[in-house]
Amino acid sequence: MYIATAAFSACGGCENSLLSIGEPLVALLSEHTISFSSILVDRRTVSPSDVVLASGCIRNSEEAEVAFEIARTSRKIIAVGTCAVYGGVCGLANAGDSLDAAQGSVLPELFATAEPLDSSMAVELYVPGCPPPPNLIFEALKSVVEGYSPLHLNSTVCSDCERAVTRKSAKTIQSHPGPGADDAACLLSAGLLCMGPVTRGGCRAACPSAGVACAGCRGPSDAVLSSQLHSVHSDLVAYISRTSGAREEKVAKQLEPMLRLLYMFTRRDPVTRSRVKERVPGD
Repeated sequence: MYIATAAFSACGGCENSLLSIGEPLVALLSEHTISFSSILVDRRTVSPSDVVLASGCIRNSEEAEVAFEIARTSRKIIAVGTCAVYGGVCGLANAGDSLDAAQGSVLPELFATAEPLDSSMAVELYVPGCPPPPNLIFEALKSVVEGYSPLHLNSTVCSDCERAVTRKSAKTIQSHPGPGADDAACLLSAGLLCMGPVTRGGCRAACPSAGVACAGCRGPSDAVLSSQLHSVHSDLVAYISRTSGAREEKVAKQLEPMLRLLYMFTRRDPVTRSRVKERVPGD
C-alpha cells in the first residue's frame, strides 16, 4: 500500500504530532511504501497513493494545484488537524484588497480566504485538533490502512475532565490565555471561558487538566452538530445557565463580546456558517 503525507498552510504542529507517534508509526510504514512526504522522504512530485495524511488548509494557488493532484491520484484522504478539518486559525485570514500588490509576483497567488480541505477534495476521515494527539492520528491511519471502522469519539472535553462543576459560579465570564486555576474546580465555574462542554473530546482534557481553558480546537461535539437547533453559542449559553443558575439572556450578553473566540477554529467551516442561529463574526 502506498502512503503519503501532505502539508498545506499551517504551523507544522500536526506534522510534529505525527512524528511524535514514534516507533509504532515506523513499524506501520515499514510494511508499506511512502509515496510522497515532504517530512519523511526527498521526493518533489506527488505520486498516486492509497492513503494520504493531509494537514493545513488551502491558502494559495500552488496548494490548490497540489490538492487537485492529490484528489485526482489518491484513493483515501485523512484530514489531520483543525486547519484541515475546519479551516482552523488560518481560516481567520481574510486578505481582501491587500492581494492586489501580489499579483504578477513569482510567488503563488494568495487567496482571499483559507478553506478546509474538503472544499478541494473528498475526505475519508477527519482528525481535528490543534494539533491532534498522536494516538488519534495513528489510530485513524491504522484504521484506514487495515480496513476497520475507526473509533468515533462522541463525548465532550468535559467528559474527560476531572474538574468539579460547582453551582456557586462566578458572576462574570472572562477569557484567559494561560493557566487560570490551580484548584480542582471547573474553569467555567471559576469564571473562565472554557469551551469544554461544546467541544469534541478525545484530547483527555489536556488543557483544562493544566488549568488552561479549552479553546475549542477539536471542533463542535456531536451534540452541537446534531440539529439546526444547536450551535456552539446557544449550547454553551444553555450549559452555563444550567450549571450556574443564571438566566440565559444574561449569559448570552456576557458571551457576546467573545463570539470571535467561540469560532476561532471553525469560522470557515460550512456547517458552522450555515447554522440559522450562528453569528460568525466578520462574515
